[in-house]
Formats: sequence, C-alpha cells, structure tokens
Amino acid sequence: MSRNFLRALALGGIIGLGLGLYYGWVVSPPERVSSGPTALRQDYKDDYVLMIAEAYSVDDDLAQAKSRLAALGLKDPGPPVAALAERLINAGQDNADIRRLAALAAALGHTTPAIAPYLP
Repeated sequence: MSRNFLRALALGGIIGLGLGLYYGWVVSPPERVSSGPTALRQDYKDDYVLMIAEAYSVDDDLAQAKSRLAALGLKDPGPPVAALAERLINAGQDNADIRRLAALAAALGHTTPAIAPYLP
C-alpha cells in the first residue's frame, strides 16, 4: 500500500467520523423519552411491587411505600398487592416474599382469606 492511500484512508475516516458525530448530535439528536414504572410490563410491575414490599419490611415506612406504589398509577394499592400475594401463593413461590406482600397489603387495609395465614 502506498503512503498516499493510507493518508486518504485516514483522512476519509476522520471526515466520516466528524460528519457522523455532527449529524447525530446537531442535525438529528435522539429524543429523550422519560418513562416511569407505569410503562413496565406486568411481570416487571410485579417485581417492582415485591421490591416495595421488601423495602417496607425493612423500614416500616408506609407513607414511602404508598408513594412508591403511586408511581405505578395505583389509586388503591391494597387489592393489587393482595392479588400479587395470592398469585405467588398459587404459584408456590417463596413464603418470605408472600409474607412481605401480605404485611404490606394488611398495612394498606386489604386482606383476603388466602393471605391471612401469612400475616404475623
């Protein structure tokens, strides 16, 4: 390969990189999309609720748990938390997770006969 070819190749790469960066940053930058927990799939929402129940079991801060659940768009979070606990019971999931969810549902003022045995 000749020296001129390598220089032209390097110059072309630098110009191409510069034009690509200019186009990506100035001409057509990506749009920022801010989405919250309400945009999650249901299985991820369930995981989010379970994490809230775990946090509640540690800090016992019901106001914080309610605000976190409100981020999911739940007006009355007690029934969905209890329903998740019942789904975990039916699926034979970890009893510790069920107890945490049952305690949170009870603190939110909603209990069901299915989750009653898991309450302290």
